[in-house]
Amino acid sequence: MYYTTGIGQAAGTIVSGTTTVTTSGTAVRITTVSTPIAGVWVGGDIGNAGVVLVGDVNVSATGGTQQGMIIGPAESSKFLAINDLNKLWVDADEDGDKIVWLYLQP
Repeated sequence: MYYTTGIGQAAGTIVSGTTTVTTSGTAVRITTVSTPIAGVWVGGDIGNAGVVLVGDVNVSATGGTQQGMIIGPAESSKFLAINDLNKLWVDADEDGDKIVWLYLQP
């Protein structure tokens, strides 16, 4: 289970949101809705207890099989050059940790 905020804003605006990983070790998609973008900035929420990992559908925070880009709590955001927000998945090594994200809608 997860929830996402920030989807569905007007064109030409800055859109930001968070995605919460309710169950550690269970990768969740940022959105299932096709959301064309030129790229996205991602970061770990300041209140996270552990690290979050971002990547494609194979992202995993499970110990020993971690896969994806690791982002620590409150770590500076990183830019990912992807063309659709629905290609981005997130997992966390602690229940309830969040990824924060921001993009400019075309």
